[in-house]
Amino acid sequence: MTLKLIATWIFGGVLISAAAWIFGHADSNAGVSQAGYVMAVFMAFVLILIGGLAWINVASATAKH
Repeated sequence: MTLKLIATWIFGGVLISAAAWIFGHADSNAGVSQAGYVMAVFMAFVLILIGGLAWINVASATAKH
């Protein structure tokens, strides 16, 4: 494995961890507007998608080696 693949793998893990943290702390009450809550959940969903794509790229590149 090259350093670039390892960095991409860790980057995907950080993105998915950040998204899980956002999902875990998302709360629709306590003074948060509905639009802000939806935007936070959507942002976390996008982070999971990007992190998953990073892991898929690492898996496909590793399979070619």
